This record gives sequence, structure tokens and C-alpha cells, in this order.
Amino acid sequence: MSWEMTIILGLTVILIALFAVGSIWNRRIQRSFWRRLREELKRYSRKISFKSLGSSGFKVAFRPSSGPLSKVEVSLVLLAREMPLYLLTAYAVGRRDLVVVKANLLKKPDFRLEVFGRGAKLEKEVALKEEVFRPVRIGGLSRYMNIRSDRPDRALDVLSGDVLELLMALRGRLERFSVSRREPHILIACRRDESKIGELFGLLEATAKAICGPGEGPTRGRRGRR
Repeated sequence: MSWEMTIILGLTVILIALFAVGSIWNRRIQRSFWRRLREELKRYSRKISFKSLGSSGFKVAFRPSSGPLSKVEVSLVLLAREMPLYLLTAYAVGRRDLVVVKANLLKKPDFRLEVFGRGAKLEKEVALKEEVFRPVRIGGLSRYMNIRSDRPDRALDVLSGDVLELLMALRGRLERFSVSRREPHILIACRRDESKIGELFGLLEATAKAICGPGEGPTRGRRGRR
């Protein structure tokens, strides 16, 4: 066997091994995240649909049995750790594993809101018309996030109390927080952090309650129908 063939075979074995290691790594991340997420989802519904996205993550969806939320979808989107060069490039440009929550409400929002964490990559990917979306400044929160809305007065009403407190708790993790008249009505994208799952769902519920009003009642703490 020539030395060229030996090098080619050696590189092939290394790449296969790295692919396997990356896939196992992602699977372990998924299992760890799912164990924590599953405990949180028990508060909302007993019936949950689960869809695997291979080693790239998974997606779950459910319909709460009560409260202002009509449908919730949670996606775990992992970096491709099977490809070392891609992984290094992704880290270099600031990309990280994401948790994306999409939810519909029983009552359609009457405004649009976009909140991006400082330096969030998603901000560059979302086109906002400056003549429609105006800046919103909210004390200390504006130090960590860029806030825009087509109705700043309405945004200020929602971005207070528990919503404000939970956004501050997610600073450094939040990539995007969006409220829209179109579905999904609420979108939250955060960097993966199992310890912040409670705050993530807390933000979702507090926002739903702020938009729909106290009459709908919160969902948190209620169990789904058996």
C-alpha cells in the first residue's frame, strides 16, 4: 500500500470517528435537556407529540388544557458536532445551540414587538422596517437588549412586572423575543441552558397573561386532563 493511500485511509478513519463522537455528544445533550424539559411540560399537558430531528435535536408540541395559550411548540436545535470544521466556525462567529419556543394565544395580539439580545446573530437575520418599528427604552433592560415595536406604548405595558423580571433573568441567554399579530403569536429563542427552562416558560406565560388579560388566567401549575 502506498503512503498516499495510507494517509487517505487514516484521514477517513479519523473523520468517521469524529462524526461518531459528535453524534454521541449531541444525543447526550438531547437526553439531558429532555429530562429537564419533560418535568416542566407535566405542568401543562399529559399529551405531548415528540418528533426527533436526528442528532440535530427534537421538537415537541402540545395544547394546554387551560389558560391563554392555545398551542405551544418547543424545538431544540443543536450545532452539527459531527462536523468539526463547521463546529469551530460556528463557535467563532458566535452561534450556539438554541431552544426555540413558539406559541399561539386564544386572543390575537394587537401590536408587534421584537427584542434581541445584544450581539444576537438573529437580529441580523430579521428584517424590520424602521418606519414601522420604533425603538423602545426600558431602564436597565435596554442595556442588555435592543427593543423595537410598532406600538411602543403597548410594548411598555407588556414589558413590565413579571415579563420584565424574567427577561432580565434570561439576559445573556436570550437571542430573540417576539410578539406578532400573525402566528406564532409569541416566539422566544434562547441559547440552550437547562437551568433556565423554568424562566423560559415563565416568560411565555407572563407574556400570554399580559396580552390576553387576567381574565384568561395563568396556565402554570395546572395539570392537563388525564
